[in-house]
Amino acid sequence: MKYTHFVAGLFLYAFLSNTLAAVVVGQGWGNTEAAAKREALADISSRISITVRSNFKTTQTVNALSVDKNKTETVSQASENTVETNTELPILGADFIVHNEGQQVLVKAVLETAKNLPLYEKRLDGLRERIVALNIIVANAKASESQYHDIMDMLTLLEDFKKLNTVAIYLGGNPLGYAVDESALQAQLRATTKHVESLDLAAKLLTAGIDETGIYVYPANARNSNEITPFASLLKDKLAVYIKTSIDPREAAYTFIGGYQESAEGIDITYQLVDSTASVRKTNTVHITKKAYAGLETTPKSADFEQLLKAGVALSGNLRVDISTSLGKRDLIFNEGKEIELFVKLSEMGYFYVVGHTVKDREKNSYLLEIQEAEGNRKFTNFVNADDANKWISIGKFQVSAPFGVEGLQVVASNKDLIESLPTTRFDAKSSLYIVSATPKEGIIKTRALIKKFSRVAQTTEASLIFTTKKK
Repeated sequence: MKYTHFVAGLFLYAFLSNTLAAVVVGQGWGNTEAAAKREALADISSRISITVRSNFKTTQTVNALSVDKNKTETVSQASENTVETNTELPILGADFIVHNEGQQVLVKAVLETAKNLPLYEKRLDGLRERIVALNIIVANAKASESQYHDIMDMLTLLEDFKKLNTVAIYLGGNPLGYAVDESALQAQLRATTKHVESLDLAAKLLTAGIDETGIYVYPANARNSNEITPFASLLKDKLAVYIKTSIDPREAAYTFIGGYQESAEGIDITYQLVDSTASVRKTNTVHITKKAYAGLETTPKSADFEQLLKAGVALSGNLRVDISTSLGKRDLIFNEGKEIELFVKLSEMGYFYVVGHTVKDREKNSYLLEIQEAEGNRKFTNFVNADDANKWISIGKFQVSAPFGVEGLQVVASNKDLIESLPTTRFDAKSSLYIVSATPKEGIIKTRALIKKFSRVAQTTEASLIFTTKKK
């Protein structure tokens, strides 16, 4: 296990070393300096995540040509563990340049190899020492209760290590191994994890030792899915009883982020408390028996659709696009009647359009979203000028209504006018939607095919968003 992690890290580093810049600059706008700084740091995190994910997928594709099937799967699995880009990355020691632009503040955050890489290397060395010391304690512990708490501490440190290692690799540092056999650690964890038979007790144990205030609780997601199941939704409500919560993730001092994995014996749930610097503060895990969630749906229904939606163009040139809601962009669940405001951000001047994908029991389709008042196909496209680059632009408010289930939004952006490249639609009078396809998977493929028609000088990119709606 140590060997595969190390090889994957070296393989990634060898590929990225030719593409890395010595300086990374993130930009953020806000009504206050503090808000603009948060946006600028998030922009740096996004730039690193997208570059690593895009280049790394290319590396895997090239590598698959020269190794057998089993080895390819091994390297791919190890690599996913080495470079985790689903969450915010910690940005250490960034310099800020602040400009007041009328009623708003523009902040540029700067990260450079010469100054910042040593900060990451020092932090990583310290984490390795603590992980090694805890590993020895866990190996010699006799009481399962003691082992459990030490393993939780190790998992907290490991999560921080992975995030820091990702940024260090991007800045040109040598990839480091975790110093522990993670599979063996997980086996020990299963032997010491508390087994409970009610969701209420599970929520109490998952929040044990957390006294912080201003925590936004996200519903747990199943592995490789952002769909929020009825099980995850109910667990989120129960967790909120035992900690001091914030109702808005943008104002929260901490986030409580969870995931779960099903097995024949029940479900393993892990939750982590993450602070505003993207550092993990605490980890708790429980195992619940089938009795605890009897009658609740636990398995995502749209996993294949999600994987297809997330397998888009991550990077093409310097143009980047992002999509979010008024409550962020991860682990989203909205109740009936809730008003959702959607936002899009382009890193440079360019054009974009949005495709909605509905994956529900009584309704499945893909459609073009009307994003402005205009005649003809212009109502589907929007132009972002240079002054609005790196700013979140509202594309409207939408109300949650039946039927309920999983929806995806796919935004396609280019520095070339997209008016001639829009997919063909038909207007459906019953739903008032401009339908691209009656099958979401086909709808995604249709919009992906458009990207291949662009000339080489054109920059294209896309982003996606998954959210779940439910009846009150």
